[in-house]
Amino acid sequence: MRARSSRPFRTAITVTVLLFLLLHAGCSKEKTREEKISQVTEAATAFLDALGGLQVEGLREMMTARYLEDNQVPDPLTAAQLTASLGYLNSYRFLPEEDIALEGERAVITVVLNIQGRGEREETMVMKLEEGAWKVEGFTALDWSLQPPVEKDERAEVEVALRNFLVACVDGDTSYIFKHLSKAYKEKHRLEKPWTAAEFSGVFGTARSYDFKPEAINITDKSAEADVTIEFGTRGNLESETSRVRLVKEGTDWYVDVFPFFIY
Repeated sequence: MRARSSRPFRTAITVTVLLFLLLHAGCSKEKTREEKISQVTEAATAFLDALGGLQVEGLREMMTARYLEDNQVPDPLTAAQLTASLGYLNSYRFLPEEDIALEGERAVITVVLNIQGRGEREETMVMKLEEGAWKVEGFTALDWSLQPPVEKDERAEVEVALRNFLVACVDGDTSYIFKHLSKAYKEKHRLEKPWTAAEFSGVFGTARSYDFKPEAINITDKSAEADVTIEFGTRGNLESETSRVRLVKEGTDWYVDVFPFFIY
C-alpha cells in the first residue's frame, strides 16, 4: 500500500472530499478534464457516503447495469446484505488530483477505507459514464457473494428446548434433565448430580403426556415463559396440572430455570 501519512484523513463520512483545482484553467481541454474529475468526485463521494450510512435505498441506482448483473447485487438490497459484503465503513479518503485516473468515459479511483474491526485498506473503484451519470462499474471492497448470517428463530429454539425437556421428564431421562437445568436452578436446589430413578419418582411422579402452545411462548431478552400442562398417573386415574415454566438463555442454549412440577 502506498504511504498516505501526508494526506488528511477523512474522519467522518460527511466531511467533504478535497476538490481538485487546475492551476491553468485557460485551456479548454484541461477545463473539460477538471469538470470530469469534479463530477467523478461528487459521484464517488455520494456512493461512499451511502455505504458508510447504510443508505441502501437508491444505492443500486448508483451502479451500472452490467455491475448489477455480473455481481448479482440483491434486489431489494438490505442493510444486512450490504454489511455482509463490505463490513461497517467508518471513514474513507482520496485526493482527486492524485487518486483519480481518467480513461475516456471511465475513471479509476484509489481510495483508502477504514473498516470497523479490520483497519485501513486500499481499494480500487471503477466508475463509468452511463446515461449521463457516473456510476460504479467495479469496487474491490465489495464482495456480494458473502451473505448475512441467518437469524435464528428464538421462538423455535425455545419450543425445541422445552419440548425435549418435557419428553425427558416423561421418559425419566434424569441425565438429560440435569444437563438442561439452569445453573441458578441447580445452585438453588443444591443439585450436584442427576437424580436416581427412585429419587426422580418422588420428585416428579409418573407422567403420561404434556401439552403447551408454542405460539403462546413469551420471550423477553434472555428468558422465556410458557404455560405447560402435564398429565400424571396411570390409565383410568389421570390428573392434569398446569403451571408456568421459565427458561433462560445461557450462552447460545436455553435451560429450564423454573419448573413447578418438581416437588421437593
